[in-house]
Amino acid sequence: MNSETFKRAVGLTGGIATGKSQALKLFEEAGWLVLSVDSIVGELLKSDTDVQSQLVSRWGKRILNDCGSIDKGVIGQIVFDASSERMWLESILHPIIRSKWISFVLSCPSDRCMVELPLLFENNLQSHFNCTISMFAPPSLMLARLRKRGLSDLESQQRMTAQMTVYQKAELADYVINSSGEIDFLEEQILVLADKFLKD
Repeated sequence: MNSETFKRAVGLTGGIATGKSQALKLFEEAGWLVLSVDSIVGELLKSDTDVQSQLVSRWGKRILNDCGSIDKGVIGQIVFDASSERMWLESILHPIIRSKWISFVLSCPSDRCMVELPLLFENNLQSHFNCTISMFAPPSLMLARLRKRGLSDLESQQRMTAQMTVYQKAELADYVINSSGEIDFLEEQILVLADKFLKD
């Protein structure tokens, strides 16, 4: 499968806590059809009984919350404490996720189609997209945002170092959006890009 198959599909990526979800929402408000890989993961952990059983079989019932659902916080602690566990989880989830976002793009009725993929460059998926956008924020700001989410500095660093740096992603991307300012600045950048894509 190549980028020609994907027409006007744009891949959106960036480091953790760089504003990917907010940017995706703004593109959607600008008329784009969008899909978040994180939402696919959430749905798999919530509803896919086969995935759930594999996770419980490997890690036990400690990953279940009081309601019997998968506790994503516990999963996060496990996979970011040991890269081998993260690789195992990715081997379970990534083939399913990839199938779903490819189906989304191929069935998209619009040429304004966007997929948010946090590990786009890490998994060498850029050739599947017409172009790529990477969100950028200084690491100090990323760390501050993660603290606000309730993560410790150690947990934050583990998550940040599990991916390419925001500088590496910016080098690889066709376009970079700076999310370190106010929401108005973010909106302005997205509207400029959305308008550019319409004209290209």
